Amino acid sequence: MASSEPKLENSEKIEEKELLAPKSVKIIDPVEAQLTLGECKEDDPAMSRIALKVYPRRWLVLLIVALLNNANTMTWISFAPVANHVDIFYHHANATNYFSIVYMLCTIPVGIFAMWAGRHFGLRWAILVAAWANGIGAAIRFSSSFVTPEYRFIVGITGQGIAALAYPFIMFLPTKVAAAWFPDNQRGLATTIGVMANPLGVLLANLISPRVVTDPSHLIYLNAVIAMPGIIICILATLVINRSEPKLPPTVSAGQPYFEFLKGLQVCFTSREYILLLLVMGGGIGMFNCLYTIIQQLLCPSGYSNTFSGICAALMIIGGVCGATAAGIFVDKTKKYEEAMKVSMALAVVFGLGFLQLVLHRDLPALILIDCFLFGVFGLASYPVGLELSAECTFPVSETTSTGLIVLSGQVQSVIYLSVMTVFSKPLQPDYMKYQVCSLPSQSDADSVTAKDMTFSVIVMSIIASLLVLILVIFFHPKYRRMEAEKGLNMTNTNKNGLKVAEEPLDNL
Repeated sequence: MASSEPKLENSEKIEEKELLAPKSVKIIDPVEAQLTLGECKEDDPAMSRIALKVYPRRWLVLLIVALLNNANTMTWISFAPVANHVDIFYHHANATNYFSIVYMLCTIPVGIFAMWAGRHFGLRWAILVAAWANGIGAAIRFSSSFVTPEYRFIVGITGQGIAALAYPFIMFLPTKVAAAWFPDNQRGLATTIGVMANPLGVLLANLISPRVVTDPSHLIYLNAVIAMPGIIICILATLVINRSEPKLPPTVSAGQPYFEFLKGLQVCFTSREYILLLLVMGGGIGMFNCLYTIIQQLLCPSGYSNTFSGICAALMIIGGVCGATAAGIFVDKTKKYEEAMKVSMALAVVFGLGFLQLVLHRDLPALILIDCFLFGVFGLASYPVGLELSAECTFPVSETTSTGLIVLSGQVQSVIYLSVMTVFSKPLQPDYMKYQVCSLPSQSDADSVTAKDMTFSVIVMSIIASLLVLILVIFFHPKYRRMEAEKGLNMTNTNKNGLKVAEEPLDNL
């Protein structure tokens, strides 16, 4: 009788093996399982242990990130539409440019640390660091309105620099939140929402600043308007964000282990497709930053007012929100990232070159406004698509690294393009001085604002933009590694042959 029991056990094992399909069972380390699926209890239903799950809380996390991105962007760009008044108020001939450049200069050295820290400490840590830096920096900049004129610029640029420290942590949040919290059929839309908060901040700044500031003394009100959202979002983030990732991942790729930081850097810089994307996307971000910093300086020599400059910027953003939303939905449905990227970038350059030429001529407001809208539609449509492409090209590199390097490249190129525009600008010819609306009188000649001729600067920027889009269209042929990994594991969210994707009830928010 004792000898029959082992035979029975062996027969049961053989029968069990025959019932199981090949490769249907994968034995994994318990620690890896816990990291992927969260803590499982004995009384948990079997399906809940293996199911992918999406949580309503993902929208709350995305909202905080979007609001933080929006507030930080307003801190960065709010002085640009009223550059002439800012230079007078802060008693510095190039105050506006310095308030913008400090963002770019802070991002470059802090960016590498932010990418490592975001990968090492997680999303919650990155969000809280960004929220507190932005809130404190905006408050200090507001306090500069109350100090004596000789110290006003120093205090203001210090606050701006502290707020700028937040941006390296914000730059990778949209794609990271999309990958960690959202299913694959919502990743593009989630990235679009998080990313578009940035240009929406530019839109608000260009609508608010010219209306609040009609005299240099009004900068105190603008600083207050910018500081309040930063402080409020700082408090909200501290109260709301209590974890970096959901208990159960929304996709298979979200549950897979990522490369360590140094390994991720190696993969990025040995990928031909990613290097091309790093150059072209960085160039697009750099030109966007440069354009919004000097748009008032481009338009005022031809007689276009600060209010008109704000309207132009607003139309770019409105068009951009429409284009980016459409592009996000399109790539979620079709997964045609490459086609969407190339078409949007090519048309963006066409309308961007048109804008740079139109600003050199007077009495063309209608054409400039139409061009601004179309430039925004295609220019900003490429931004979220490009960031998602960076994650696709480099998987399983963490989005903190792949996205962070793209934005870091954009900041480096922003400094270069701003320098190019400044170096190649010349004093406006006397025949055109009667049309310009840039100059403002000041008690000190050193603080006075004068118009610049940007013709040669525009030519140089047009050549650079054309070269970048040619490189993209001709040489960029990406491989979608993240999607291939998910298909290879046969784990899609179709609820047919893969893991089940469950929707958490709203009352568990």
